[in-house]
Amino acid sequence: MTFLNTIVTTVALSAALYLVGPAVSAQRAAGPPAAPPAGDDPARKPTPRLRDGHPDLNGFWAIGRGPDTPVGSSFGERNAFIKRGDARNAAAQYADPNQPPYKPELMPKVEELAKNESKVDTAFFCKPGGVPRIGPPHAIVQAPGMPIVFLYQLGAGNTFRQVPVGTAHDKIALGLGDLYNGDSIARWDGETLVVETIGFNTETWIGIYGWFHSDKMKVVERMSRVGDTLHYQATIEDPEVFTRPWTMNPWVSVKTSERIVENPPCVETDFDSLTSLDAKTKH
Repeated sequence: MTFLNTIVTTVALSAALYLVGPAVSAQRAAGPPAAPPAGDDPARKPTPRLRDGHPDLNGFWAIGRGPDTPVGSSFGERNAFIKRGDARNAAAQYADPNQPPYKPELMPKVEELAKNESKVDTAFFCKPGGVPRIGPPHAIVQAPGMPIVFLYQLGAGNTFRQVPVGTAHDKIALGLGDLYNGDSIARWDGETLVVETIGFNTETWIGIYGWFHSDKMKVVERMSRVGDTLHYQATIEDPEVFTRPWTMNPWVSVKTSERIVENPPCVETDFDSLTSLDAKTKH
């Protein structure tokens, strides 16, 4: 299969958020899991490199949880079919001190959006989840002379991003505007790939609970490979709505042999025909 075919077969429109870890109640009942032997610790394995000396980010990466999850979440398999309400863990998320720093005068808007989430959050209506809400990539294709490609397998379908390295933002893309995933470029900062994205529309949220943004938002994602783990963290600058830049909680992904599969396309259901939030989250 060619590089291009690999990309094409994994592309579909995305509406994102259904990224969750497995249930851990059984683990809690049995006590904390034993630490893996040093030889089995993916972070202690050698970090492979490409011929240009940069870390090799190629491969499939199994993520834990999403940007709505507090620090300290464990690794876990994604379950694309779990209902959204089951994954929210709202009490813990609201207790997390790392909340978006919205301007005080905008907090009533955030709260109103949160109350009407199922009616106004575009993730319910077959639209792309946007950056950084879709989180770290589930697969990375890194080839000489080509943009780095991030691939995502999401509950409502697959999507991808092309990220050229060492160049300026695309004037044509920025001229079009109204981009769900924005226009991304990257550079290397030592061992870390730094991805800067601008040019967003205002339809997406950065997370549940009414976390909206403006079209002036800039997202800087930092990814670094440590052995067979991928460390990811995103910082958001949005002077229109934030009092300061906000760094989201970190994610860590683990190298996996599991491949991305084609998810069926999202099919929007007329909200007026549904009578409950649970009914909406099934689609």
